Amino acid sequence: MDYIDVLDRYGAIIEEDLKSRLDEMVRDGQKYHPFLGDVYDATREFVLRGGRRLSACSTLIVYQGFTGKIDDRIVRVCSGIELYRHSILIHDDIVDAEEKRRGGYTLHKTIAKGFDERFGVASAMFAGNILYALAMECLMQSGFEKDKLVEAAKLLAAEFQAVNESQILDMLFEYKDPDVREWEVMAGRRAASLFKASMLIGARLASAPEKDLELLLNAAGHIGFAFDIQDDIIDTFATEEQYGRVPCGDIGKRKKPLHVILALQKDKRLAAIMQEGRCLEGAEIKYVQSLIRDCGALDEAKSISRGHARQAEKMISLTGMNQDAKDFFISFIRFVDESLDWYK
Repeated sequence: MDYIDVLDRYGAIIEEDLKSRLDEMVRDGQKYHPFLGDVYDATREFVLRGGRRLSACSTLIVYQGFTGKIDDRIVRVCSGIELYRHSILIHDDIVDAEEKRRGGYTLHKTIAKGFDERFGVASAMFAGNILYALAMECLMQSGFEKDKLVEAAKLLAAEFQAVNESQILDMLFEYKDPDVREWEVMAGRRAASLFKASMLIGARLASAPEKDLELLLNAAGHIGFAFDIQDDIIDTFATEEQYGRVPCGDIGKRKKPLHVILALQKDKRLAAIMQEGRCLEGAEIKYVQSLIRDCGALDEAKSISRGHARQAEKMISLTGMNQDAKDFFISFIRFVDESLDWYK
């Protein structure tokens, strides 16, 4: 199975409902104040700018995997998951001072036009909060039974807290040298938290057995670890043509992904470069990449990612989901694993 084909097919279903939710948001904003309508319109464009809706599709596929069907209720929930994810992305972009995402300006940069940076940042921060509120509204108005909605809402709120806690630690690591265990604590509530929320909400709404909920919880954690490690390696080693960004952007911000933590333990020359906290260019990028590669940190991080991928695949295969749902997640997990070989 090609997981991308599945994402495109299910993503189109979610996109239709998502657009209607965002259109309603813009109309309501315009009624309140014309400028709020402008902010919501910019937010709508940001959310609909592309991407394959992995989080929302994960909810849909897990639900379909246990029920054998797709209905309007779960599609509305998936719109909420996508709004939830983008509330986090908006805040991430603010914290990381990013200017571009998916070929366009980040939301705070878009809103800042004609004003100033502070106005753009503050307005985007509030817009992110509003998307979280709308995500909860989508969930609670989906039409599922009350007890299921309460459990799903509690789960989404808990994982929202978790991902924000991880972001605090991620920022802390810019100012200290964490060890691998500290990184694991942080990463256990980053991408892992998003996969837990999306997959477990689909399972709970589908009335999945408790043993399957436990398997999916663990699988989501392992998928999150594998995905995080791969995504961080991409930031360091992918070319600008491949990724749309200059390599080593995170390192220039003194961020400490797993392969960097491992490299700092093995080769002290990297620490001196990172202390400067500036964007790297040209030969510096090649030099940093070689330090991480030659000390063995890159290969060690890849090995850890692959260990998580194997565990995730095993747990997915043990669930009671139908084979199509299992095949989707296994295909995605294997892609994350195999793509590590692209970066050397």
